[in-house]
Amino acid sequence: MKQKRILLASHWKMNVTSEDQAIRLFNSIKNVLLRNTTTEMVVFPPHMYLNQVAREVAYKHYTVGAQDAFYEDEGNYTGETSALMVKNAGVQYVLLGHHERAHLETRADVAKKVIAVLEKGLTPIICFGEKERGKNWKKELAEQVKESFNRVSKKEPERFVIAYEPAWASYDGEEKHPAKAEQYNEAMEIIQAELKRLFKSMKAVQSMRFLYGGSLDDKNIEEYLRETEVDGFIIGRAALDPRILMTMFRLIEEGVELRELRKIEGEM
Repeated sequence: MKQKRILLASHWKMNVTSEDQAIRLFNSIKNVLLRNTTTEMVVFPPHMYLNQVAREVAYKHYTVGAQDAFYEDEGNYTGETSALMVKNAGVQYVLLGHHERAHLETRADVAKKVIAVLEKGLTPIICFGEKERGKNWKKELAEQVKESFNRVSKKEPERFVIAYEPAWASYDGEEKHPAKAEQYNEAMEIIQAELKRLFKSMKAVQSMRFLYGGSLDDKNIEEYLRETEVDGFIIGRAALDPRILMTMFRLIEEGVELRELRKIEGEM
């Protein structure tokens, strides 16, 4: 079975402040990705620039996603942007449940957004992560998964992308606090066990894609490629620097080659 491309979610947050800047940033690595065979990249601009950036998409492995989407198509919801709206803007992915939105929504809200995104034929990237590694972090993580899949259809598990992005690992403006590969693996045990319980099948879980996000850059991505089975990454601040992205593409390519070599050696 051919290995899927590593999914790189470039999360711009609110760090791009004009249409020209958004288009320049998107196009700065387009030609490089055209020659890349190991990485699928999705950029998540602010809602304001979704239409403009989506018009620049030239091929399927470099696409656009929305940073959030509301669960109602239309109505009296001041300031919201619906899943229908972002679909019509040209997106393919929607980021949901990010910890920076935790003060604005509950996990019940996230579940309704997942349902709406799926109904529109879009791919949800659902974020999970504990606030801190206290004594109850495992329970907190399992509860997030359980609540985020409440009433969500379990018929097409391959449509889900699951991201582990703990709040404590995010860049705080002064220091980076990335999770270690070992901590990612520990979290995956909790997340995948809960998903297995919900979907009643390990095969269903294995059809999903699993990402890591949190203070990720070209200095620590190799650790994940080497020591985990991660299917991709969410990158924030590093995504704003094309030079860092170029290095990350190269490291991903090398990491994928090493994975394939280890797999071949394991089968011998």
